[in-house]
Amino acid sequence: MTEAEKIIKKSIRTISRINEKLYSNIKSASKKRADITFIGEKKLEKVQAQLFEFDDKQLNEILDFKEFGKLKRLNKNKVYWLNFHGIHEVKLFEELAGVFDFDKITIRHIVDTTQRPKVEEYKHYLFFTIKSMLERIENEIEIEQLSFILGNGYLISFQEKIGDHFEHIRHRVRESLGIVRNKKSDFLLYLLLDAILDNYFETIDGLNEDVSEIERETIKDPSQQTLLKIESKKKDVGIIRKSLIPMREAMTNILNDKVHFIEDVNMKYFRDLKNSCSNAIEEIDSLSQSLEGLTNIYFSALSQKMNEIMKVLTLVATIFIPLTFIVGIYGMNFDNMPELHSKNGYFYVLGIMGVLLIGMVFYFRKRKWL
Repeated sequence: MTEAEKIIKKSIRTISRINEKLYSNIKSASKKRADITFIGEKKLEKVQAQLFEFDDKQLNEILDFKEFGKLKRLNKNKVYWLNFHGIHEVKLFEELAGVFDFDKITIRHIVDTTQRPKVEEYKHYLFFTIKSMLERIENEIEIEQLSFILGNGYLISFQEKIGDHFEHIRHRVRESLGIVRNKKSDFLLYLLLDAILDNYFETIDGLNEDVSEIERETIKDPSQQTLLKIESKKKDVGIIRKSLIPMREAMTNILNDKVHFIEDVNMKYFRDLKNSCSNAIEEIDSLSQSLEGLTNIYFSALSQKMNEIMKVLTLVATIFIPLTFIVGIYGMNFDNMPELHSKNGYFYVLGIMGVLLIGMVFYFRKRKWL
């Protein structure tokens, strides 16, 4: 690896550490003040709330919902799905917490985008946070934190920005497709988590294609950029794995503890989510091994290319050593050198040098050194 590559990689790591340290300082200061502070990148100017109120027969959709007080009394025969785009307005969520009696720690976790994926059960609700992955332009992976609060008859979801994670689920709710309108809020949570896992698999498929392209480049004509691409994909794979493992642990906890907010009949869906997480982790581990193999192939190819260059240079030097020796002898300009006074001495020496050159080339080709 060249010095330039080392400097670039070191700079990237330094920037990441600076951001992590900055967020860590903000989090520490917030805890000392015993208040709630948004930690992360603001991705929307204003938080938007969308409410779906439905049962198997009726649907009421409110796009810009603000009257949270109306949710204090919920119709037990209906399901309420409240989705937020944007998580930076802390006071808004504190107001929401007052309506549903959410713990202060839950709100702190929602507005902290550095949180590790987790599941926490409280007396009257279940809190779930997860990282979503999407591969965007120029093969960059976009990370978004999503949080969910599941209660009796309601589900509240929190997204950092407006995205297309759940649009197909909204369509199913609007058009009453499948069994979503016949199920409770726990089944709706399963659908949202399943949609996020689908994004993981799409990202992994994109990584597989990128790794295949890098593999062809590594075998055919590896360069310094090839190594940087490999290291970049290693970083992406590591990020995805760190997000998937806690998610699988969360599913395991739900299944083992038998959370009372999830009906027994729907446990099979969350078991399916756990299996999907395991499959995704296996694919990521396979990708990680492939990238490690590509690193070894890169350095082997680089070493082989260097050996070929050294071989050519050695053969050239070997060919010219005896020719240089002959030239050196007759370049000493002593008066008592009989060959210097020979009429055809110059041509004799050139002929000997030519025969020697051809002979050495023929010998090297015969030994397959050239």
